[in-house]
Amino acid sequence: MKKYSKWISILMAMTLTGALLAGCGKSTEEAAPQPEQTDAAPEESVEEGQEAETTGERPEVRVLIKWAESQIENWPALVEEYNADTSNPVTIKLEFYGSEGYDDKVKTELMGDDPAGVVQLMKTTFNEYSANGQLQELTPFIEGQGWDYNKGALAWAGPLNNEEGGVYGIPDFANTSCIFYNTAIFEELELDVPTNIEELKAVSKTLNDNGYKAIVTGATNWCASDLLAKVQAQKVGADYLVKCYNGEAKYNDSSMVESLEVIKDLADSNVIDRSSADYTDDDAIAEFTMGNAAMYTAHTGMASAIDAVKDDDFAYDVIEKMNFTDDPKTSVSVTWGSMWCIPANVADREAAEAALAFLFGEKVQKSDVEDLGKIVNVDAWNAGLTHPALTTASKQLEGAGTADSFYLLDMVSAKVLDNMNKGIQEMIQGKVSAQEVLDNVQAVWEEECSQK
Repeated sequence: MKKYSKWISILMAMTLTGALLAGCGKSTEEAAPQPEQTDAAPEESVEEGQEAETTGERPEVRVLIKWAESQIENWPALVEEYNADTSNPVTIKLEFYGSEGYDDKVKTELMGDDPAGVVQLMKTTFNEYSANGQLQELTPFIEGQGWDYNKGALAWAGPLNNEEGGVYGIPDFANTSCIFYNTAIFEELELDVPTNIEELKAVSKTLNDNGYKAIVTGATNWCASDLLAKVQAQKVGADYLVKCYNGEAKYNDSSMVESLEVIKDLADSNVIDRSSADYTDDDAIAEFTMGNAAMYTAHTGMASAIDAVKDDDFAYDVIEKMNFTDDPKTSVSVTWGSMWCIPANVADREAAEAALAFLFGEKVQKSDVEDLGKIVNVDAWNAGLTHPALTTASKQLEGAGTADSFYLLDMVSAKVLDNMNKGIQEMIQGKVSAQEVLDNVQAVWEEECSQK
């Protein structure tokens, strides 16, 4: 995703050195204050049972981060402040690597004797590490913190085959799969915001008749499969995806084909404009912000990309409710982003937990909301959102995110996803059927499984 490379991608550190860490700031840890010099004789003992104070160094917790620093630009200053407070139990060192070579770095760390205390893992990679027993189980830790996490966010915070319901990572931000709309165009044409397929088709016809593209998206990459994710979560649910992963169901079973046929029908009806098949994220966002298209479909993480190029007077929101089926299993499909984990063989689990507690505690998370405009996974902490579209999305998510909401793109392999994207792109172009797209997806998955 090109736009993700510009901004975007759940720790704390001092003494950030090396070219990869440039700009994170220098250590501000202060020595403990020294006692005043006096002529009085020193105390020769302390009260029985009371230990003398020590000034030993606090443990340092390294945090491996796949994102660029610009994606969480508030963290270094917050970590610096934390490290400067000598009453805190640890110091934190944020190590920003970016995507290049990061997975190899994590693999090496987890195989070593002294891994980093906290590592960031993308969901598909996380699925494998958690299944292999390479990550700490975090349920007691989370309960001890008293965080009221969104239940959907924690539902798949373990391997896909997770019979015990263990939690092996802290999800970072929540992005709902959504449809953005240009509020000025809707007001100009006196259109009601649609809530179901039939209303969406009627609105789209009016838009087309008035010279507007109805919906655009960047179907040359992940946004193609995002279209299916919107319908699949409501119509099929997440358990089906786990069954596909386990070979108990197939991606080309009738229920999944029916979900994709909803998208094909929207393309055939000019609801999803066929030009989307040739668009990158940048192209689709340009069409939306220039007023050529009334709607843009992606997930709410793309609000930052929209804001980066829109004019100051461009106003938009997200459709709060869109039912793609009559009796949806869940109201919304959600990506809960990456996972922040503690390696199973970490040398000092208590220190690692202290770092994780700060990063995903109220102070940092509220800063993510207010300073970065992120939707976080404790609903009460989202009160500081001011962005209209993200405020709508957070209200949509509150109380609605369930296990069935979990994002399709986070639950399939990279090879399957790549094939799915290309197939849906061709389907929007009118070249293949929904059945053909998913037949190919299933064939790719079976071939991948045979090579394991």
